[in-house]
Amino acid sequence: MSTLVTPEILRGTRDFLPEEMVKRNYVMNTIRAVFKSFGYGTIETPVIEYLSTLLGSYGEEGNKLLYRFEDNGGRQVALRYDQTVPFARLVAANHRELPMPFKRYEINRVWRADRPAKGRYREFYQCDVDIIGTESLVAEGEIAKVVYSVFTTLGFSNFLIKINSRRLINAILQSLGVPEGDQISIIRILDKIEKIGRSEIQKELAPFLDAKKSAELLDLILMKGSNQEKIQAVAKYGISEVAEFLDICADYEIPEKHLEFDLSLARGLDYYTGIICEVILPDIDIGSVCGGGRYDDLCGRFCKEKFSGMGVAFGFDRMVLALEELGLLKDIVTHTEVLVTYFSPETRQKSIFLVNLLQKEGIAAEIYFEPAKLQKQLKYADKKKIPFVIFCGPEEIQKHEVKIKMLKTGKEKTIPEHQLINYLQGFSGE
Repeated sequence: MSTLVTPEILRGTRDFLPEEMVKRNYVMNTIRAVFKSFGYGTIETPVIEYLSTLLGSYGEEGNKLLYRFEDNGGRQVALRYDQTVPFARLVAANHRELPMPFKRYEINRVWRADRPAKGRYREFYQCDVDIIGTESLVAEGEIAKVVYSVFTTLGFSNFLIKINSRRLINAILQSLGVPEGDQISIIRILDKIEKIGRSEIQKELAPFLDAKKSAELLDLILMKGSNQEKIQAVAKYGISEVAEFLDICADYEIPEKHLEFDLSLARGLDYYTGIICEVILPDIDIGSVCGGGRYDDLCGRFCKEKFSGMGVAFGFDRMVLALEELGLLKDIVTHTEVLVTYFSPETRQKSIFLVNLLQKEGIAAEIYFEPAKLQKQLKYADKKKIPFVIFCGPEEIQKHEVKIKMLKTGKEKTIPEHQLINYLQGFSGE
C-alpha cells in the first residue's frame, strides 16, 4: 500500500472552491470590462523569464523576493515578480509592429518570496493597465480615471488615490545636497515611512543626511493641508507636473475628495521616474490595493529606443478581501440558476429534456445525477445557492406540468410546462 501524501499547500498560496471563484470571477470580469471600455487590449507574457530580464528592475528588496532557480538546461530563470517589466520586454521586441502609443491590460498571476500576512501572498493576481509610447500627462489622467472607474463600479465609496512625483522627490533631495547616486537609496527608505515611522526613518537617513536636513526633509514630506497648499509649498522646486496632473483629473471629472497629494508617497521600485500613485481604503487596514506610476527608461534596458510609459497594477486579491469585509459581495451567487430534480429511472428522460430546454434558452441549469429523495436534492441546491428547483415527478409529467420552488422564500408554484421559460425569464428581468 502506498504512503498517503498530506494534502497541503505552501504558505502564501491558496485553493479556491467554486463559491469563492464565483466572487473572484465577478470582480475580475468587472475590472476587465472597465479596462476594455477605455480601449485597452489584452496581452499575455510567460510565467517564467530569464533572471537577467527581471534582475535589477525592482531594487535590492525586490531582487530578494524573486523566485529564482536554475532549470534543467542550466539557465538562470525566475517566476515573474510583476507584469510591468515583462511588458517592457515585449514592447522592446515588438515595437515596430505595435500602434504607438500602445495601451494594454493583463490579468495574471505573479510570484514573490515574501512573508505571508493579511492581504499579502506569495502567489497572487495583478490586474495591470499601461500606456506606453507617450510622455503626455493626459496618459496619467486616463489611468487615474480607470482607477476611479474600477473602484466605483465595484461599489467602493471610500477610497483615496494618493499621488506624488518622483521628479519632485529628486528635486527636493537635490536641494538638500544629496548626490544623484544616493537619491534612489533615500527613496527606498522613505517608502517605509508608514511601516516604521518617522524616528526609525531618521535613523536610516543618517548615512545620507545630517539631523537638520533629515528633519527638514521629513517636515516637508509629512506636512498636512489641502492639495493646493502642498502644491504652493513645493512650487520653489520648479516641478509643476503634480498641479497639471490634478487639473487633468478635474477634466476627467474625478472628484477631488478621492485625490490626495501625499509628499511622503515614494513607491520603492527603481524604475519610476514621474507621477506615482497608490490607492488606499481608509475603512480597512489592508495596505495599498493599487499602485503604479510613470517609467521613462524601462524599455531602454531591452532596446536602443526609449518608450516612456505610465501604468498601475491593481492588487486583485486584496481588493476581493476588502470587498468581502465591506459586505459588497454578499449577493454574488453560483452560476447555476435552476436545479432539475431526478426521482426515478422513469423520470430521467423528462428531467434531461428540461435541462436541455433551459440551457438552449440561455438559463444555466443542471440535473441532480442520481435518483434521490426530494430533501437530499433540496439540500444540494441550498448548499450551491441555486435559486430555483424544478420538481419533475410522475404526476407532473402526466399532467405536462412542472412545479417550481424558490429556495429563498420557500414559495412553490405549479405551471404548465410550456410556460416554464417565460416564467423564469420573468424573474431574471426583475
